[in-house]
Amino acid sequence: MYQIAIVIFDDFTDVDFFLLRDILGRKSSDWTVKVLGTKSVHTSTLGMEVKTDGHLAEVSDADTVLFCSGYKGVPAALNNPEFMSALKLNPQQQLIGSICAGAFILAKLGLLDGVPATTHPDAKPALEAEGVCVLDKALVVNGNVATAGGCLSQMYLTGWLIERLYDADKRRATHRQLIPAGQSEIFDKLITQTIAEA
Repeated sequence: MYQIAIVIFDDFTDVDFFLLRDILGRKSSDWTVKVLGTKSVHTSTLGMEVKTDGHLAEVSDADTVLFCSGYKGVPAALNNPEFMSALKLNPQQQLIGSICAGAFILAKLGLLDGVPATTHPDAKPALEAEGVCVLDKALVVNGNVATAGGCLSQMYLTGWLIERLYDADKRRATHRQLIPAGQSEIFDKLITQTIAEA
């Protein structure tokens, strides 16, 4: 069974974590999800407390590692030696993804060196200032590393992940309860196209 790690920190963006956790938490028979951080409890930007399932160092054991966002939380995490030193990742063996400002963590780890990426439009200038070529796309994939821009682009990020682990049918089954009524064909076409063009 695959193990998926979701990385959080204080002042993470609520929707970026909770939507990601909810989407992936719907298929517990296909993978396990662990929330990892440097503390036993992390508090979101809106004050929600989330218990972690283990220390951040456990990312090295995961098949997939996904980074949340946080316009205040990410800068603090990048300046936290405990946080950064615990991130022992292997992009040859692991699938690695980020949502919005989580891309700054991937950049700091050198995972975006010489390759394009995406992030939330508001964060684009700052990520470009870090030397990253930022595209105006919802999802950008380079090998085993994916970046997604905008909270709702998690449909594409999780879709990419699920298709890499399984296939499009598993992705459709996982997303089924999330799709607005009467729009399954529209969303399936959009998700399929976005992943293909990533």
